Amino acid sequence: MITVGNIYDVLNKNAPFKNQEKTDNSGVLIGDFNAEIRKILVCLDVTNDVAAEAISEKADLIISHHPLMYRPISKIMGNDPIHALVRGNISLIAAHTNLDVAFGGLPTMMLERLGFPVSETVIMPFNPDGTGYGRIAELGAAVSATELAERCKKAFGCTVVRFVDSGKPLKKIGVSSGGGGEIAEAAFYAGCDALVCGEVRHDKMVFAANMGLTLIEAGHFHTEDIFCEPIRDRLRAEFPEIIIEKSKYSKDLCSYVT
Repeated sequence: MITVGNIYDVLNKNAPFKNQEKTDNSGVLIGDFNAEIRKILVCLDVTNDVAAEAISEKADLIISHHPLMYRPISKIMGNDPIHALVRGNISLIAAHTNLDVAFGGLPTMMLERLGFPVSETVIMPFNPDGTGYGRIAELGAAVSATELAERCKKAFGCTVVRFVDSGKPLKKIGVSSGGGGEIAEAAFYAGCDALVCGEVRHDKMVFAANMGLTLIEAGHFHTEDIFCEPIRDRLRAEFPEIIIEKSKYSKDLCSYVT
């Protein structure tokens, strides 16, 4: 019998939950470590559509990147996915910042998608084992900011890519998923020519323009939904006897005018 605890142990081995940010809420968020698992759905965010799919498809467990409960909650209403999961007896594991900083985690997945050399050189380490945010790849041949932005658009399936162009050839490329624009300063001082991330505040764009750092915003969703297939495939290899699928509702919730 495969249990929630068995799945947790494999995720914990690859991306230890102890390495999550102190303000994060990763781990088993709903359910029982001893509950039997026959089917798993993987998604970026647990929405009502994902919860309904899990119930309809008789999934026992959802693995998400973003925690459904990030901050303390004081009420659970009928239109809250938490309500649906509890009523449906569906467990939930979130692998969030522990996966963002893990060796082989989301930054590595970004480099693989981009076709860049896989590197575990960390931009901003903060854990005792040397893990932290971002990775740095050294390219054999320099690219322009426009070429890098176009590569990101193709690799991550972005609708829009926003970027600050330093006007310089780029060989040392930093990557950091999701809100990785927060480490723009660290990337610059680590010697990066460019930083590819998911989401960037305006002041970080200004910093990049002033300091001559190419800064590429490729979408929070687009740089993190890519975790679903690798996690699915790792767990399939560990547990071939259970069904593991990416949720068909793990998709960008935003619409764009281009």
